[in-house]
Amino acid sequence: MRYRKRIKIAPGLNINLSKRGVSATLGPRGANVNVGRSGVYLNTGLPGTGLYNRRKIGDLKR
Repeated sequence: MRYRKRIKIAPGLNINLSKRGVSATLGPRGANVNVGRSGVYLNTGLPGTGLYNRRKIGDLKR
């Protein structure tokens, strides 16, 4: 079973809670950056179509 909860902090800033941990999403729908335990990802897509691209752009240093 999967669990995910998104909490809107401000326009363009969301905190995501899941079974695997916490992450933050910055930016509007269609072009945003996600920072979490597994690294930094750039997400681009066409809202409403289901078409998107997700590319890893960095790692978090611990």
